[in-house]
This record gives sequence, structure tokens and C-alpha cells, in this order.
Amino acid sequence: MAILQNSIQDFFTMLMDDLGLLFSDPISFFDTYFFSAPGYNLYNTITYTTIGILAILIVGRIIINLNKWGIRRWGEDTFTPIQMDNEFFIAILPYIFIGSSLRALQDVATDGKIISPYEFFADRVFVTPGVYIVTILLTIILGIASIVISQEYLQDRKCVSNWRFTFAAIGIVVEIVLVLPFIPLLVEDQSNMIGGLAIVLTTALFAVLFHYSADWFSQKFYPDVPIRREEKFAMITQMFDATNTVIAIEFFAYEEKHYLPAILFQSPVGSWSFLFIKFGIVLFFLWSLRGFENRNLERWLLWVVFLLGLATGTRDFLRLITNT
Repeated sequence: MAILQNSIQDFFTMLMDDLGLLFSDPISFFDTYFFSAPGYNLYNTITYTTIGILAILIVGRIIINLNKWGIRRWGEDTFTPIQMDNEFFIAILPYIFIGSSLRALQDVATDGKIISPYEFFADRVFVTPGVYIVTILLTIILGIASIVISQEYLQDRKCVSNWRFTFAAIGIVVEIVLVLPFIPLLVEDQSNMIGGLAIVLTTALFAVLFHYSADWFSQKFYPDVPIRREEKFAMITQMFDATNTVIAIEFFAYEEKHYLPAILFQSPVGSWSFLFIKFGIVLFFLWSLRGFENRNLERWLLWVVFLLGLATGTRDFLRLITNT
């Protein structure tokens, strides 16, 4: 009890000191906790989370406006609107891997393990939150370009006239260009490949167990509200991310940079508990979304959880297997 009280007291003392620095010397405060910060802390974590939430809302508004623009320009019978369906998220998957690759390239370039002309990825713009901004802007620009190309130039080609096909194809080409620097690294150093294999197998095992156990639980206790694929995918990618973190820390001497998980890992509870804690948090979030009356918003948030887990997990996976 005394240890807990001392920890709380130390936290509030630190908080008051930092707030004093913010008001007395804001330049030093932002340099310490944002510009020169080696990892995540309380302040940049809160700031980046807020930026992420705002970005989700802004992207949703952009999608609404793009649909209105597309219908005005080409008509409802010709234009395929952006909808939160399976086809859209299949098309956007390459861009999730693009964001992960950009962040992993920054790690590799910073370590000097990069081939020309990829050295510029060492720039800090490819660190959080910059990499998210770059990825979102790139996705929006290429999305608009895909719509225009498909609607204006490919309408007579039935097999590729849907802008989602063009969007996915462009994303795949960009991702292939971004993963090229990783190939020499994997050929040269395969020491961490066993960790990558362990992550893939562990995630696959969890996916199978969760798939059948979730179906059984839903049929047993909530037969009127069956579990959906989006919910399963969201949980699986979030656990893929968590598995990356735990295996990298426990077996490959990596350090957790995020503020709240780092506190957990340094506590007596240890890193393995992170798997169960994250599972519980995501499960609670998925259950909370079931009360939403706006089904489009609910589906959008489910896919956001899925995409965030896949993006951060893929970045950590690339870091591990390339030993950076």
C-alpha cells in the first residue's frame, strides 16, 4: 500500500513539475517531450491519441464529401460510392501495409541498414505521428486519383472499371517498391526469423481458437446477435500486434516504447499479462460498439480497430525479422 501511495505521489509531483515547465519555458517542454523525445511519454501519448481520433473523424467526413462529389459528377448509376463493406477494406489493405512499411523503413534507415535511394526514410517525418499523416494523405490522394482514372478512362473495361480495383492495384505497386529494401536484410541476417515464425504460428492458433470459441459463446448466450466477421478480424489483428510486442520483448531484448504498456512491462506483472489485458480491453470495446444505433459508424470503428492492429503489428513484425 505504501509503495502504491509513493508511486501516486511521485506521479503527481512529476506532473506538477512538468506543468510548471510548460508555463515557464514551453520551448523546453515541447523539446523534451515531443521533438527530442526518444520514445513515448504521457504527454505525446495523449496528444497523438487525440490526433488519431480527430483523423478518424476527418477521414469519415472526407469519405462523405467524396461520395457526394462522385454522385454529382458521374451520377448514381455510374459512380460506385465509398462504403464500409468488405470490398472497400480489401482494396485499402495495401495502404495499411504501406504505412507499416514506411515506419519500418524509418527504423532500418536510422540504423544505416538501407540500400540507395531509400536513405531519405531516416527523416523523422516517418515517425509517429508524421507517418500516419503521410499515409493518410497518400491514401486519400491515390484514392481520388483511382476514382478519376476508373470513372473517366476505364468505364469501357468492365473487368477493371470499379475504382476499388484501380485503388488496390496502385497500392500493391507502391507496397512492392517499399518492401524491396527488406529483401537484402532478410537474406543477410535470418537470426530473428524464428521469432517471426513464432508470431505467425501463435496468431494463427489464436485465430482458430477464437473463431470457434466466439461462435460457440455467441450461439450459447446470444443466439439473436451472432458474432460478426468484422469483430473477429478486429480481435485477431489486435492480438497479432500484442503477440509481436510480447515475443520481441521476452525473447529478443526489444523495449516497449509506448507509455502505458511500458509501465505494465516494468511492473511485477510482466509482459505476458499484456496479452490477457489487451484481449479484455478489445473484447470490452467490441461489446460496447454493439449498442450503437448508427450501424455505418459501428462498422467503421470496427474496421479502424482491425486496421490499427494490423498496421502496428506489421511494423513490429518487420522490425523483428530484419533485426532493427
